[in-house]
Amino acid sequence: MSLDARALAERVSSELGLPFIGKEGRDKDSGRWFELQPADHPAGQTFSIKTTVGWRRLEVNFKPGNFAGELLGEMGHADPDGRAVFRAVLDLCVADGAEIEMRVNGERQLYVTPSIWESDWRTMALTLRRGMLAINDGNEDEDSRLIELWTSRAATAILALLPLEPAHDDDVVPEVQGLPEGARTKVEMNRYERDRRNRAAALTIHGYACKACQLKMDERYGDAAAGLIEVHHVTPVSELGADYIIDPRRDLVPLCPNCHSVVHRRSPPYSVDELRMMLGGAEVQTAN
Repeated sequence: MSLDARALAERVSSELGLPFIGKEGRDKDSGRWFELQPADHPAGQTFSIKTTVGWRRLEVNFKPGNFAGELLGEMGHADPDGRAVFRAVLDLCVADGAEIEMRVNGERQLYVTPSIWESDWRTMALTLRRGMLAINDGNEDEDSRLIELWTSRAATAILALLPLEPAHDDDVVPEVQGLPEGARTKVEMNRYERDRRNRAAALTIHGYACKACQLKMDERYGDAAAGLIEVHHVTPVSELGADYIIDPRRDLVPLCPNCHSVVHRRSPPYSVDELRMMLGGAEVQTAN
């Protein structure tokens, strides 16, 4: 398998807009694994995403750090947009054949149950399992694609719950249990940006091909354009009410830079269907 932890971390970082570092290893029983952790943060206060590769199967686990209680508490009170993204991404995983196991405060919960947001999260575990995959069949490119795909999906779901407000330099937690007496450790977990969260969710759900012209930028320009795509709000943000909850499946679509520019040549913007009709007409004129 040609994929290594550094390459996986770089790809997921590029897709999600949050820098990760990676490590890898091999367990005697479970097989090869890759583990990603947000860069530049104390391991105990953040989390990791661990992907274990077995024979024709993958398992991806969210693992909070030993001192990530404050972060978990904030994740359990994620805003409605974050909860909607979390569910939408996991819905996609289930529709694609995955099994989802979630535990909150030691109790097994269904991720679709509204009551999971009613309690304070002291612990949370999330596992995504997908079997019957064409993995470890000798096709290294396909193995790499599947590992990246399912790791990104799990990471996107988790990042949807990260706190969004700006971090402050004076955020400190005194005398964290288990650290040396008197230790003061800054809470340095990134406050994830709303736009990045929505972009990551939209691309996880819809993919990187333009919804109008089907162009994948890297197929035309090579690796230099990998991941280059823009995300379009079907309804302009200015027209959404303050309490509107964005559904990345319905409200966001990937468009190449050309199509995105054209869609905004009119107010209100052209629809994706109208863009497709334009492209169809252009193809007819070119043929003539």
